[in-house]
Amino acid sequence: MFEVRKSIKRFRDAPAWTYRKNDRGYLDTFNHDGYPFSLGPDGLSLRHLLQGSLQGRKVSMFHLRALKRSGRAHVAWPYSVAVLPLPRALPATAFTSRRLMLPGREKHPALPRTPGPFRDLTEIGTHLVHCHSEDVDFAALINTYALERLMHKARLGWRIEGSRMIRWTDGRKTYEDLLSLAETVASIVDDFPEEAWRWTQ
Repeated sequence: MFEVRKSIKRFRDAPAWTYRKNDRGYLDTFNHDGYPFSLGPDGLSLRHLLQGSLQGRKVSMFHLRALKRSGRAHVAWPYSVAVLPLPRALPATAFTSRRLMLPGREKHPALPRTPGPFRDLTEIGTHLVHCHSEDVDFAALINTYALERLMHKARLGWRIEGSRMIRWTDGRKTYEDLLSLAETVASIVDDFPEEAWRWTQ
C-alpha cells in the first residue's frame, strides 16, 4: 500500500497528468453491467483518477472499489483499471484471463446485455481465457494464441465498450504497473487485423 500511495503522489504531481481523487461523473459514463463494474453489485467507488496520454493516445487510470454484501456486512474488492480510446466503435467483446475468474465472478455479466445478447464463446481460443461477444465472428477474428498467452501472463481482463477499451486486473496496483498494463492493451489493439477496423455490425 505504501508503494501505491507513493506512486499516486508521483503521478499527481507530474504536469503531464490530470488528477482527481474522486469522480462519480466519470464512473457513470461506463455501463456497470459489464466487467469489472458488474463485480460490485452492491455499489462502486472510483478513486485516484489520472488522465494523460500514452503513445499519442489518451489514457485514464483509476482504482475501483466494488462492494458486495456478505451477510450483514459489505466486502470491498479492489481493482485497477485503465481505459484507452479506440479509433471507432467495435462489437461488445470481453476477454478475461482465467486467473481472474475467482469463484462467484462467473455469476456476474462480462458484458452488458443491451443493446443485444452476447455469448460465452467456449468454442474459440484455449483454456487460458474466457471470451464473450455479441459477434462470434469478430471475437474469432481478433483472438490469437499470442493474445491469450499475454493476457494470462499479465493476469489481465479487457472489454470493448463502444469506442473504448476497458482494461482491468484485481488489486490496487501502482500507477507505473497500470501504465505498463495500458501499454500491453495498446499493443493488443495495434495487433488487431486491419479487417477489424472495417467491421460492419
